[in-house]
Amino acid sequence: MERGTEASIREEAEAVREALIELTEFEARERFLNAFPHMKKEMEEGIAKLYALAEKVDKVHKDCTITNVVAGSGGAVSGILTILGLALAPVTAGGSLVLSATGLGLGAAAAVTGVSASIVDFSYKLSAKAEAKRVQSGMMSIEKEDMQGVDEVIPKVVSVTKKFVQASQNIEKNIHAMKVANSNPRLLANAKRLMRTGKISVRRSKQVQRSFRGTVLSMSKHARITGAATAGVFLLMDVYNLVQDSVHLHTGAKTEEAAQLRQQAQDLERKLEELIQIHESLQQDLTL
Repeated sequence: MERGTEASIREEAEAVREALIELTEFEARERFLNAFPHMKKEMEEGIAKLYALAEKVDKVHKDCTITNVVAGSGGAVSGILTILGLALAPVTAGGSLVLSATGLGLGAAAAVTGVSASIVDFSYKLSAKAEAKRVQSGMMSIEKEDMQGVDEVIPKVVSVTKKFVQASQNIEKNIHAMKVANSNPRLLANAKRLMRTGKISVRRSKQVQRSFRGTVLSMSKHARITGAATAGVFLLMDVYNLVQDSVHLHTGAKTEEAAQLRQQAQDLERKLEELIQIHESLQQDLTL
């Protein structure tokens, strides 16, 4: 084959290749221009939904923080009543039982309220994450790391359940003790003597322990001091948590999850801006 013929074939092949490339680019450009309006609408809706989810996550968290502050206040009052009940037992046995029962009830209610708020907060954060993934990928998926918070919530639920059952049993014991004290003044006098001095006969001591078991009226002076000290420690913890929640609430009660959702929305906004610029550039090329 002559060299001129070979060169001519190569030129024709190159021309065909360039024509195919140009045709492919034209088709790709046409597909992009046709699909862009729908793509733009979906991205704008997704961005708006991510911002809305972020606002909702922060709102739910703020409401739950307020609930925790209320629960913390109840827990603190519960601790104070428990300490008062232990301190006043030798002076006013019946009043100390009322204080103890009230403190137990408030403490149990505060614990249940606090854990309920934590569950609501965690559940909505998890739901928002799943919805954000659906917005971005078109499918619902919950990754393994999203379930890590369950390890924090479940122990709290178990602990509160035990605390609530124990508190209910102790309240029943206090109510029973009040009835026994009202019907048996001599037994009540022996209980007061045991709490103040510890100097009563073994038989009377056993009778007091049997009748008022599980209540402040069956405690020795040392046991009441130990109980008050323990209640004081828990009171300090409740006050510390109350202060922390109050400060968090004062600063806006923003969450890391909401910040991540806003960041995702901002990333989508940047991508959309790039696509808009590409779309405008391609439209300008068509008019040239």
